[in-house]
Amino acid sequence: MFPTIDVLSASAAAHRINKGFIKKDQVRYDTKYEKTKCNSDLLYDHFYREKFFLTILEEDRTMATTIIDYLKGLSFKAIERELTDFERNVLKLVTTDSIEKDKIGIASSLPKVYYNKIEQDNWTDRENILSRTSEPVGELHSRGSFNVVIEFCRYIPRTMSYLVTTSVEDKHILKFFSQSNYKVGDKILLEGYVKDQKRGRYHNGIETILNRIKEVESK
Repeated sequence: MFPTIDVLSASAAAHRINKGFIKKDQVRYDTKYEKTKCNSDLLYDHFYREKFFLTILEEDRTMATTIIDYLKGLSFKAIERELTDFERNVLKLVTTDSIEKDKIGIASSLPKVYYNKIEQDNWTDRENILSRTSEPVGELHSRGSFNVVIEFCRYIPRTMSYLVTTSVEDKHILKFFSQSNYKVGDKILLEGYVKDQKRGRYHNGIETILNRIKEVESK
């Protein structure tokens, strides 16, 4: 077992070195990552194989402290809603003094989890602003064209696709599923079938839901 702060500092260093989070499967099956070590292997090597070969910078230790403090906030989320199994495991990990070998894989992903949570928080703030003005766009059960700005993309494992949230005229919320992960801020002209127009699950604004979409133009 190793002190949690040491493991998270090494995790931050691995994230810095790899310029993000690299999974085992990416190294195995994607030639882009040939001769690259995934983040979890970097941590295993550091603590169990090559013994402390990662160079831990002060910025890594600072990031580790930030990650721990931020993710401990999941305890407050648990008051508002039921945490996922993964969130419960993360919370348990960051609230312990030391980390065992079988938790190294989760620890290696925590910088990515932290950045994803920050992105989610930023989107929540933005979504609340849009919800105050969001009304239906297009005609229900008809195809239409829409100029949209990509606001947020979230991968949904169950559907193996991305839930893409966009804004129309900087005030209406429009969503659709896609196999593509769009870049936030991109402006797109798309066509789609207006499947539904309903109040959001977490806000009172009206969301327009499209399917059978076709991207016409990126701007």
